[in-house]
Amino acid sequence: MRRGVETIAAGRKERPYGTFTSYVAFDRTDEDQLARALAQTQPDVLLDLACYQPGEVDAVARHFKGERYVFVSTGVYPDLHGKAAREEDFVPLAGDPPASLDYREGKRWCETMLSRTSGFPWTVVRPPAVFGAADHTLRIAAYIQRVADGEPVLVPAETVDWQAGLAWVKDIGFACALACDLRKSTERKAYNASFEDVSLRHLLEGIARALGVPARLHPAPFAEIPEGARPYGPDPRRAAGYVIDRARSELGFEPSALEDALAETLAWYRVARPSHPGYANRAQEVALAGSA
Repeated sequence: MRRGVETIAAGRKERPYGTFTSYVAFDRTDEDQLARALAQTQPDVLLDLACYQPGEVDAVARHFKGERYVFVSTGVYPDLHGKAAREEDFVPLAGDPPASLDYREGKRWCETMLSRTSGFPWTVVRPPAVFGAADHTLRIAAYIQRVADGEPVLVPAETVDWQAGLAWVKDIGFACALACDLRKSTERKAYNASFEDVSLRHLLEGIARALGVPARLHPAPFAEIPEGARPYGPDPRRAAGYVIDRARSELGFEPSALEDALAETLAWYRVARPSHPGYANRAQEVALAGSA
């Protein structure tokens, strides 16, 4: 908007979230509504934050006539067992998508369908787990709560020092804006966007410093830690974070300092005092740490 770009937001509700030049309400899962919205606005760039079903990608490819479709994906990579993921590690899937898909598999199939298009000007941004103020998943709150209570925090012994798949919401917004810039040549390319060299240990120690308390990390085997106590993992089967060289060199992306992301997130936490559902079992976690 500061550059004079007209920004048209869209969502299912009549009331927009945030400030934009204008807003249109429609249900993107209804192809007729999607077609009408695109015909009405005629965007040069379509930034898609909501899609995770392959049929929705097909509908966009049929009706979008602009210069760039930016699809916001996720960690679509196969199990890399500690290798940092590069964009080329994703391989499009074979066959036809199943009728029912979870979020991650849905994103994989969306990217697969994009790869099968011909002449369609797509660009993909791949964030990992994203945190920030008002994170509706409450995953970051799960860790803040545990550090703040002063009791031991269970962390996976195998992966606590791996680069974690984490990003700050403002950095992902920045990456999306860069990918939408038509002055950059991004057609039919994917871009990782995340922190660099930030491990789960770094995250928890950063939270502890900001709170002025000690970081009491208690390593345990990943499989023995309750799922609700390790919402960011890292799962030893998965990638050890992202390589962001392509986004840095081609988009001009640079991640923020972890301390800046935590400062804003902790300001929200102190006011809202959210609680992650897994924290209800905190006593069992502490007992597990004490018995090890």
